[in-house]
Amino acid sequence: MLVIERIAKYRLRAWAVVALLAAAAALLAGSSYRAGLEQARLELLNIDVQRDAIAAMSLTLDSNLMGAISLLGLIEPDIKKDSTESIPANQPKISALLENVARSQQIQGLFVVGRDGFVKSSWDDSGKPSTGIDVRFRPYYKEAMAGRNNIYAAVSLARGDHALYFAAPVYAGMARRGDPVGVVVARTGMDKLERLLARSGQAAILLSPQGVVFASSRREWRGMLAGEVTPARVAGIRAVRQFGKLFEEKEPRPLPIKLAPGMVQGEGRHFAVASASVDWHDPSGAWQLVVLEDLGQSVPPGSGLPAAAMAAAMVLLLGAAGLRAVRSQAAQQRAHRELERVAQEQQLRAERKMQLAQVALQMQQASSRHARLTAFLDQCHLLFGAMQGSIYAAVADGLALAASYACTAPPARLALGEGLLGQCALEREARIVDASGAGAAWRIRSGLGEAPPGALLLAPVQLQGRLLGAVELALLATPDAAAYEQFLSALDLLAINMTE
Repeated sequence: MLVIERIAKYRLRAWAVVALLAAAAALLAGSSYRAGLEQARLELLNIDVQRDAIAAMSLTLDSNLMGAISLLGLIEPDIKKDSTESIPANQPKISALLENVARSQQIQGLFVVGRDGFVKSSWDDSGKPSTGIDVRFRPYYKEAMAGRNNIYAAVSLARGDHALYFAAPVYAGMARRGDPVGVVVARTGMDKLERLLARSGQAAILLSPQGVVFASSRREWRGMLAGEVTPARVAGIRAVRQFGKLFEEKEPRPLPIKLAPGMVQGEGRHFAVASASVDWHDPSGAWQLVVLEDLGQSVPPGSGLPAAAMAAAMVLLLGAAGLRAVRSQAAQQRAHRELERVAQEQQLRAERKMQLAQVALQMQQASSRHARLTAFLDQCHLLFGAMQGSIYAAVADGLALAASYACTAPPARLALGEGLLGQCALEREARIVDASGAGAAWRIRSGLGEAPPGALLLAPVQLQGRLLGAVELALLATPDAAAYEQFLSALDLLAINMTE
């Protein structure tokens, strides 16, 4: 009840609270809606990166090029012979075969590696064949000799360019059984993969198992290292000799954005990050295709404004309705209290009338004037808690004692203006006197002791402007307004009975 009344009383404060709630709801709804849009963009990005990873596999390990060199190692007797026998390198028939396959598949270089790990025959579009080079340390050679087609991305030591090495085993027979006897290796550029990275329009990265950015749609990121750059990581990267001379004289720079899947901050922007595995049978582990979407472009900051405005409007409408309901409830409570107050006042008036009727009845039943006055004092004791009292009648030379209650030798006569009661009769004005101070003339006595009164009720007794006498009551405490009003009403009954 108190809360409702306070809300109804302080309307501006209540509206301020509603406004704060509306602002909070707008902020929450706007941020939640925008977070939902960002999450939806992240889910779409995950789908896109999975699709791009499949496309990357179709351009590499599952490509026509890989199929072509696998067939060379499986069905071409000249390739088998070149891998296993000590024949002169780059025989015309073999060189022509390599060139035809290379040109049909748009290969930069194609060569045959023997069982011993040295290049036997080769063709290169630069005119610089790789014949005689030892590639035994190359992971692509080791994986192919283990019977696995594989893709090896590396930076050439000689040329410094980024290239993909396609490697397929050469078998002695016409079936893929037994240990390989050699390897067919094709080298291509990164053109197709770079076009794949650029086609989404987002920041895309081809990440090596070591965390090196091997290729990216943002060329300034190429060669950077994802995550923390530590001496141990740098030493491990240099040890694999996969990235040519890229990190021989300098350490890789750290990528300015964390590549953890989800939402990340970097370069002062908010990105959604999704990644997919690209398994090229690299012994160092799987490669990762990572795509970053700038959410500031796809989900602008203002995209949550409609939801925020709707939430704020709903809170304001609910707040307005709630405040109207509170005001209505408060008005009903005030009306109910007013009705209770009026009912209590009517009940009190009825009780007072009953009390006055009782006073009148007691005085009426008395046999004499003195008895009626004594009955009045008795009723004052019951109604107002009067512990002592006296009634004086007006006579020619002042006031004469007519009746008393619980008094010890009150004065028989008083002149007008003598003492408090004489002064009250002279001025013809009722009063309440605080009698609790020391030295009061009245003493309330009983069998247990005595005490000074708390207050005195003094009043003239009048009828139609004629002074009939005066009454004085001693009370233990000051009467309230209702008791004092009842006392004044009883004086009219006393006046009537003093004339008889």
